[in-house]
Amino acid sequence: MNDRVMQFRVGVVVLATAIIAGILVVLFGDLPSLVQSTYPVRMRFADARGIADGTPVRKNGILVGRVSSVTLDERGGVSVVADVDSYVPVYRDEQPRIAATLLGDAEIQLVPGAIRPPRQRVAADEVLTGAVSRDPFEMFATLEPKLGTALESLTEASAAVTKLSGDVDRLLLGDDNNFGELVRKTDKAIDEFSKAMANINDVMGDPQTRESLKRTLGEMPAVLGDLRATVQGMGTTLESADHNLRNLEGLTKPLGDRGPGMVAQIDATIGRLDEVLQQAVLFTKALNESDGTLGRLVRDPRVYEDLSAAAANVKNLSRDLRPIMDDIRVFSDKIARHPESLGVRGALDRRPGLK
Repeated sequence: MNDRVMQFRVGVVVLATAIIAGILVVLFGDLPSLVQSTYPVRMRFADARGIADGTPVRKNGILVGRVSSVTLDERGGVSVVADVDSYVPVYRDEQPRIAATLLGDAEIQLVPGAIRPPRQRVAADEVLTGAVSRDPFEMFATLEPKLGTALESLTEASAAVTKLSGDVDRLLLGDDNNFGELVRKTDKAIDEFSKAMANINDVMGDPQTRESLKRTLGEMPAVLGDLRATVQGMGTTLESADHNLRNLEGLTKPLGDRGPGMVAQIDATIGRLDEVLQQAVLFTKALNESDGTLGRLVRDPRVYEDLSAAAANVKNLSRDLRPIMDDIRVFSDKIARHPESLGVRGALDRRPGLK
């Protein structure tokens, strides 16, 4: 290959590189207006530290424009005008925010708001009120007292840990031999646990014991069923007892309601019984007295003889009066049947007049 061909190829590569570099500079460099139209967006900040002509404006992390002018306004703030690409919409709910990096570079970020669509685009003469993010160095300056306090707390915590480790060291490895005693107690507890496990193994290792345990576990559902039936029977019994108690309450409630009246009646009855008993006492006292009428009636034989004689006379008198009563009966019958026979003749007529 001769030198002319080599030079031609090198020239072609250099020319292509220059063309590509120019295109990249036009698209992504400081001269985007040559191929992309823009429109101004006015913003106002209370503090625009780090903002100057050419400061990038980003939306969702993408470069959408650059600052064209920075001036002080009449109200003591900073008025910023940015040229934003025409294909990028800026809405009224978006807030411009100045963000600074650790290297001192600043940029304006368009942060979307919380307004739901439909969203309205910002007008040509409308001014968006912006905010300023805190400077990282200021944040570090603010955190310095807190970091000092945190370091002091960390120092105190390390001292406490050191003291705790010393106490643990003295407890376990001190002169009082606490660690050896703890090891001996642990060893003894392990031995006791091993003996207990051996005893359990002896009990559970017996085939007959395991069979009995299985049989017992198998019978548990039946036992639980019987227990459930017993509990249900107890429930029925308690319901019956409750029913009987309610019936008894229905019986005793009227008695309780009539209690004062019944007590009064019982009191009156007891008073009358006392009066009768007093009269009986008087009667028996009169019988026991020989001078009284009843005493003489009971004790004097002559009174008995007189009463016996009077009874005998009454008996004889009734026997003598019987014919007379028969005649009176006949006479009254005759008068009832033949009243015309009333007179002397009729009275002397001895003919029977009975039916």
